[in-house]
Amino acid sequence: MSKSQWQLNGVPRTMILTTRARADEDRRTDGLFGDRQAREWSDRLPWDVELDSFYSSQTQTGWAIRADYFDRAVRQQIAASQQPLVIELGAGLSSRYYRLQQDNLFWINLDLPEVNHIRHQLDTETDNYKFIGASALESNWIDNLPYRKPEDITIVAEGLLMYFEPEAVAQLIAQMRARFPGATLIFDIVGVSYRRAAKKLEALGAPLHWFVGDLEEVTRMGVEIVSAQSLFQLHPERWGVLRWLTWLPFIHNMTLILETKLKL
Repeated sequence: MSKSQWQLNGVPRTMILTTRARADEDRRTDGLFGDRQAREWSDRLPWDVELDSFYSSQTQTGWAIRADYFDRAVRQQIAASQQPLVIELGAGLSSRYYRLQQDNLFWINLDLPEVNHIRHQLDTETDNYKFIGASALESNWIDNLPYRKPEDITIVAEGLLMYFEPEAVAQLIAQMRARFPGATLIFDIVGVSYRRAAKKLEALGAPLHWFVGDLEEVTRMGVEIVSAQSLFQLHPERWGVLRWLTWLPFIHNMTLILETKLKL
């Protein structure tokens, strides 16, 4: 695949970084998960040298640990469902479907049309594995979903909502609540202490807009928080000296992964 065939700008460009992170995790003998699909896709995609400064052992660790936690949370929801439907918003080149695949699972990857175009060159749809080319902030994608009871629906937004303005996040949650009240929504947030680190992303054309001061800000949007997990307290053996600093609020709250229910 030539560079002109996958040239991306802004937020979609970050999917090259996270795909490589999962591929590198697959290469580790002590990896948190195997991901042959990410490894194959990463090997096929030409690396943009301008991304070198955004990729390090620490960022790889963070993206891999985050992916592993989301896997565990989604797997638990699938196990509790009769007809599980998983919708990944801003899916990028997520290969989670292949890590969690099972016979009764219906899976939808949703991302912008230009991202969807690249996925079609690397991946293949099936009867129960579909791609939708749209922004999560549009409303028409909701109308293209198969019917499921709310308790069978899991919506995933990994590394996505922080790129939206708070008002846009609130509107998206309101739309999903209207359609899927009681469904599970799993997503990550960044705290106000992440602002300085986020400055670097502006150079990538992917500035962050939603920095959460406290969890009440999230609940006011219409979700019930079932659990909130600090990224830096997961797999402490992988964080080096940072593992000893996670009790500090500005580090603990820098990145949280939330498992929530859309309020009725």
